[in-house]
This record gives sequence, C-alpha cells and structure tokens, in this order.
Amino acid sequence: MILVSSLGAYLKSCREEKGLSLQKIQEDTKIRLKYLEAIEADRLEILPGEVYIRGFLRTYATAVGLNEDQVIARYEKTLRSHTPETEVTANEPTIITTTNLPGTSEKISVFHSNKRFYIYGFGAMIIFALLIVPLLWRMRSDASTRAVDGAAGEENALVISNDSNSGVNSEHGAAEPGYRSGLKTIALSVHSECWVDVRINGAFFEQRTLQPGEMPQWSGSNVEIILGNAGGVTLFEDGQNKGIPGRESQRLELRFTVDDE
Repeated sequence: MILVSSLGAYLKSCREEKGLSLQKIQEDTKIRLKYLEAIEADRLEILPGEVYIRGFLRTYATAVGLNEDQVIARYEKTLRSHTPETEVTANEPTIITTTNLPGTSEKISVFHSNKRFYIYGFGAMIIFALLIVPLLWRMRSDASTRAVDGAAGEENALVISNDSNSGVNSEHGAAEPGYRSGLKTIALSVHSECWVDVRINGAFFEQRTLQPGEMPQWSGSNVEIILGNAGGVTLFEDGQNKGIPGRESQRLELRFTVDDE
C-alpha cells in the first residue's frame, strides 16, 4: 500500500512501482516532459490551464494503470483542502494560495498562464490593422490608377462600360457593334450574383461581385476573366451572343485574344 502526502508524490510512487520512467510516460502520452515533472512535483500552475491539468492527470493515470476518476477526485480534494479565502481588488486578478511543501506557500495568479497570450494576441491584431489594411488599400488604388493611365496612352486602349445600354442590347439579347477594330470586346449580361476577376493585356484591372441587371464590358488585345458563378451570366464576344458559359456556382477561367480569330 502506497502512503504519500500529495497527489504528485502519489502518482510518482505509482509510476515507479510499475517500473516506468518519465521518458516512457512521455512517449506513451505525448505529454511534454516538463509538464510530467511538474505534475509529480505538485507544480500544477506550470500547466497551461485547468482544462489541461485535468486532461493530463487523466492521461497520466491511464498510463500508470490508475483509475482516472479516482485521480481526479483526489485532485479536487487537494484543491478544496488548500484553497483559502480569495482576495479580489480592482487592479489585480483573483489569487489562490496553495501549499507545495510543508512550511512554504506561494501565490499563483489564476490568469497567469493566459495573460501573456492575450496581451501578445491583441498587440498582433493592432499591428496587422495598422500595417496590412492600409497596404492592401494602396495596392488596390495603385492598380486602378495604372489601368486608367495605361488606357490613355497605349495603342490597345481600354474601353470599359458599365452602362446597361452600352455594348449589350438587353431587349434583343445581342451585343451592339460598339467595339473597336483590333481589340477583343467582352460583355456580360448578369442575371445572378457573380464574382469576377478581370485582367486586361496581362495587367490586373478589377475584382468585384456583379449584381443582377449589370452589363459590364471590357476591351483589350488580351482579356482574361475569372467567373465565380459561370451559370449566372450570359457572355458576348465581339457582338456575338455566346450564351451562358457554364453551370451555377461553377468557377470558370476565360481568355480572349485578338489572335483567337
């Protein structure tokens, strides 16, 4: 019969009686060695939190052939016997005084193991918001500016229209001959919400969600379009009705060049 005064000493005695080393328990349970040593030394405040303490105790108990519920009951009894009245103030967290060795005690913060994590996590979120969000906004603005500036000075000028009466005749279901020679003119008649990514002459132009009723149109010597809902639009290529290019919710990549003719 094993007679010990603490939970950690009890578990250690059971392990040694079984002839098991801490390294063996670590291999079997996948619990880090420093946590196993803390359990046997009754230094449970070193473990990440209450949930982990109970989980590790159950796993440890199984590894040395003990009843999990009995070990947890002993742990809870230890808590009750060593938990004094707590003192709460407005500027510091609740503390628990627990005795580790005869004649010694220490104050342990209930939130000690998680406080640093919350502080670092919150700080990282602030840094992300300050650095990444403005960067993304600038990249989007620069891309739009380059596309507009390039349209004014290149031979393969860009002709863009979101006017419902421009480029597509919704009454007859066919595109009007409003496109320029030497360029590919691609138009869409949107009847279901559809995400679209458009690149003109190899450069990013826009990325957005089209709404039913919109009739956008793009022109260039090379037009690349990614549709997020290929069954939600009707496609027009250089004035010709190509029909619905795909199925509902289908992601479809399309490329049109002057050489295709």
